[in-house]
Amino acid sequence: MRLSRVRVLWIATAVLAAILLVVYLDRGRIGIEGESAPATVLVAKQLIPHGTPGSLVVSRSMYASTTIPPEEVEVGAIADPAYLRGRTAAADIFPGQQLTSTYFMPTP
Repeated sequence: MRLSRVRVLWIATAVLAAILLVVYLDRGRIGIEGESAPATVLVAKQLIPHGTPGSLVVSRSMYASTTIPPEEVEVGAIADPAYLRGRTAAADIFPGQQLTSTYFMPTP
């Protein structure tokens, strides 16, 4: 029994689609694993009062760099202490709180 050209083309298309599906799902799995990687954020070690210059926060090491699961990272979390230079605490920041961009405003 000979296969017609249409059947051969149909089988080849199905095999190609299966290969593409496997590759797509494998890349998605890798992406999900990458998303669960811990993130580094800055956390207040002590009370940072409203109006404290960011340069003082850095020079007095009023923060600690810590690694947390990505689902615990707050929006605008700061990972680089250099971000604090030229900024001032816009509110009191309590020990254990993540330092976020909403807690620091540019120094006038």
